[in-house]
Amino acid sequence: MSTVEKRGNRSAIPDLDKRKSVEIPRSDAAEKSVMSAVPDSKALLAAIVNSSDDAIVSKNLTSTIMSWNAGAERIFGYTADEMIGESILKIIPTDRHSEEVYILNLVKRGERINHYNTIRRCKDGRLINVSITVSPVRAEDGTIVGASKIARDITEWKITQDTQLLLLKEINHRSKNLLAVAEAIVRQTAKSTAPRELVSRITKRLHSLSVNQDLLIDRDWRGAEINRIVESQMNSVIDDFPARVQLDGPPTVVTPAVAQALGLTIYELTANAIKFGSLSTSYGGVKIRWGIEEENGARQFKMVWQEFGGPPAVAPKKKGFGNTIIADMIARSTLGKTDIQYGEAGLSWQLTAPESAVIELGRSLGGESRPGY
Repeated sequence: MSTVEKRGNRSAIPDLDKRKSVEIPRSDAAEKSVMSAVPDSKALLAAIVNSSDDAIVSKNLTSTIMSWNAGAERIFGYTADEMIGESILKIIPTDRHSEEVYILNLVKRGERINHYNTIRRCKDGRLINVSITVSPVRAEDGTIVGASKIARDITEWKITQDTQLLLLKEINHRSKNLLAVAEAIVRQTAKSTAPRELVSRITKRLHSLSVNQDLLIDRDWRGAEINRIVESQMNSVIDDFPARVQLDGPPTVVTPAVAQALGLTIYELTANAIKFGSLSTSYGGVKIRWGIEEENGARQFKMVWQEFGGPPAVAPKKKGFGNTIIADMIARSTLGKTDIQYGEAGLSWQLTAPESAVIELGRSLGGESRPGY
């Protein structure tokens, strides 16, 4: 007798200690239950196909759809009843019909297509990105009779990929702009600065530029708030900043380009005030105010830097790069104009520019603008 013996409807398993067979009863119903638990291979395959999240479709060599699973219904919006017997071209955009000719030619040669990224049309008209895999279907004699296609919706992945590519291009663009600004700072500073002060001036101006970059990054390069630009440029170099600098203006976000130019302008005005103006004394200070005014039916952004409590302001005999920044660079960046007055009370600087060229669209946080700021 073998290790396991069958006796009628019983299975005998030898007792290794007693060398006798122990019989386990098993009814006909139990055997049928065990057999019914093992699925038919075709039924199992059909269940797998129908439960897949991917679209699994079969078609013949004339592009007529022969099967359409639940995944295809979810992705494309058509039911099996709507698609079986229809041409696969129903979900292929007109300008991509040539793809089907190409695919069928490969299938007829017995070739497989792996992960081909393309676009397909849903029932509601939406175009979606899909990755498809196509394989030949053969009859029992090996003849190719059609194709099976698996399609996966990769629209979200494609959007993410395109966004990442756009960000890389934007980073490349901004890096070049930043390097161009840095190069201009170095070149222009070198023209108007004595050798012994050159390194110090370049370092401070580049630091000012880097502070602006931090502010822009904090807001995902969507601009920067004026009060933060002023504070970041002045707070670290002025003792008792809150007492000596008065800020008056609504919360306002300016565009990235304006933020860069404004940051450098505030730095130059501050450096000049510390060296020659109101901040060179222990009792002087600066009032900075900004807002929107209506002029001839147009909304104008205005910003004023007014020094007080210091020595009289004296116009420089020779205009250096610092003057270029506070007069010309900021004006070009805002499509506006500047006015600089050297008076007994101290230096006065004013910027006037179209609101649309300064304010980041939808980013003014202060509600209604205050005429006269």
